[in-house]
Amino acid sequence: MASEKTIRNVTLIGANGTVGAPILSALLATGHNTTVLTRPGSSANFPSAVTVHVGDYNDENFVVPNLKGQDVLILALGYTAHDVQIPLIKAAAKAGVPYIVPCEFGSDPTHSKMNAETHLMSTKAPYRKLIEDLGVSSWIGVVNNPWVEFSIRLGLYGIDLKKKSAALYDDGNVKGNFTTLTRVGESLASLLALPDAELSKYKNEFVYFSSFYVSQRDFLASAMRATGTTEKDWSITSVSSDQVLQAAREPSADITTRMMTLFALVFKEGYGGDYNSKVVDYGKLGLAPEDLDTLMKSLAHELDQ
Repeated sequence: MASEKTIRNVTLIGANGTVGAPILSALLATGHNTTVLTRPGSSANFPSAVTVHVGDYNDENFVVPNLKGQDVLILALGYTAHDVQIPLIKAAAKAGVPYIVPCEFGSDPTHSKMNAETHLMSTKAPYRKLIEDLGVSSWIGVVNNPWVEFSIRLGLYGIDLKKKSAALYDDGNVKGNFTTLTRVGESLASLLALPDAELSKYKNEFVYFSSFYVSQRDFLASAMRATGTTEKDWSITSVSSDQVLQAAREPSADITTRMMTLFALVFKEGYGGDYNSKVVDYGKLGLAPEDLDTLMKSLAHELDQ
């Protein structure tokens, strides 16, 4: 049963980005009082229901007054812009903002085997530590694994809808949790609408979102249904996840090889892609399950244009 909704004052930074845009839409749909901070020169347009402040993120005289009275600061910045969080986190502490959602939106930072192979999640730890050290705000870290729409469009799950090809790690049957960008936004907005007693359980903790608990073969089966094809219409190969990890460990490995490690890991048994036992209670959030085939058909149509 869904919890009673609490409307909060939420400031979002990065509101026109890959994950920021669906978060903004969900915040508005949920009814939160939503403010966006953006920098001069931004060409982004926002709905009239959004309060927009334009200024320099490094200028406390701009940021602190605009964060006064806010309940939550969400930082949805790009991967290469993580240090931009530092002055914003400090400003949030000076403004007395109770909650900060930092730039996480990735795989499980608590899983030792995964994090021994890739440092993508550990690079985000200093920002959480800064929040704790300042002693004013609490962080809530979002775990969602690589976003479904983003990954399918780019073939990063090994499933290429346009080329009708599938590269399956090992046997392709290992299940993991995967989240759409839309569901990330909906889940976060609904989480932030929980009563204080419920939301406070996530202080300095990770929250685990998920749209689908599936394997690569499940994605492939859905892709075939979406395109009206069968296995004979696809080129299906097997890739050793161990070989992918070994290649990434080589000193000469390029950035692409190392980045692809994450996709091998989330489909490898025992490496953290499966966090199904930790997924947030969607009954409390009041969100119905998503349908993979509906999404896959939409993506197949989009990529066929």
